[in-house]
Amino acid sequence: LAKHAKLLILDEPTSSLNETDSRALLDLMLEFKKQGMTMIIISHKLNEVVYVADKITVIRDGSTVETMDCHNMEINEDRIIRGMVGRELTNRFPKREHVELGEINLEVKDWTVHHPLYTERKVVDGVNFNVKKGEVVGIYGLMGAGRTELAMSIFGKSYGSGITGTLKINGQEVDLKDPRAAIDAKLAYVTEDRKGNGLVLSNSIKVNNSLANMRGVSDKGVIDKDKEYQVAVEYQDKLNTKTPTVEQNVGNLSGGNQQKVLLAKWMFTDPDILILDEPTRGIDVGAKYEIYCIINDLVKAGKSVVMISSELPEVLGMSDRIYIMNEGRFVGELSAEEASQERIMANILQSGRGE
Repeated sequence: LAKHAKLLILDEPTSSLNETDSRALLDLMLEFKKQGMTMIIISHKLNEVVYVADKITVIRDGSTVETMDCHNMEINEDRIIRGMVGRELTNRFPKREHVELGEINLEVKDWTVHHPLYTERKVVDGVNFNVKKGEVVGIYGLMGAGRTELAMSIFGKSYGSGITGTLKINGQEVDLKDPRAAIDAKLAYVTEDRKGNGLVLSNSIKVNNSLANMRGVSDKGVIDKDKEYQVAVEYQDKLNTKTPTVEQNVGNLSGGNQQKVLLAKWMFTDPDILILDEPTRGIDVGAKYEIYCIINDLVKAGKSVVMISSELPEVLGMSDRIYIMNEGRFVGELSAEEASQERIMANILQSGRGE
């Protein structure tokens, strides 16, 4: 803007913003439009595209599927989805049927975490929660609420300092001193930053697949290349990863397929509890649906899933229970039946610290 640009290209400009900040940015775009600026917005968030765009072009597999003029026809999210996935997607969140909830699998009590550098500052403050076997528990909060910090501190104290509180897995109190101990305790954390922390983009799918469980493809400390290849192919089929070969570098895959490789990497550790941090960030609607189906398959097998997400419809559509987090504390807990966007936001605002 400082260079008085006439054309502005915005690539996923709201991926790390909360809903209030996203709306402010979109309103700013509409203001620039009135001043004669041309803008191209690339986004997976359909409600935002519908809100600001005059024309919408759908691209799939590197080709243009169609271009819709919002002035000549009424465009809604379902119409765009049809172009993206090539069919009607009547239900964006697959139903979970006949999943019986078991015993409490993960229990966290009075969990407090201080900032790693500014040690006097609490980033997680006295949090209590639990997850049962066969249950998807959603954690929702605005940016800076402390959700990722909570997840990483549980996963082998990989974030924070002065961590206090008790952690029980399957009823047994555990002290997970590092990520290795967490993996051995059948706990997995799927990071929100797949490119920075989750995957080695310059390495192949088969190498990434076994990074968290080298023992699973090794014999006496030596990697069995054939077994590594076999395991990667097995997970490619299981998760329907679109790639010509598992020798393909992960950096060459689409966002949705990279996310599947990241999930496969942690599923190969055979965890009982998975913490999924923003599992569908920056991927298209069709790939999101496939990730949701994978989550459903996991809980059907008796696993426990904690899903952290900034997208309210996703939390509402996939969770059995929802914890609401604000400024390091849990400020509410709602069952799937009583949860709504209004009630969740009201919990945040009424906590006295909401913005």
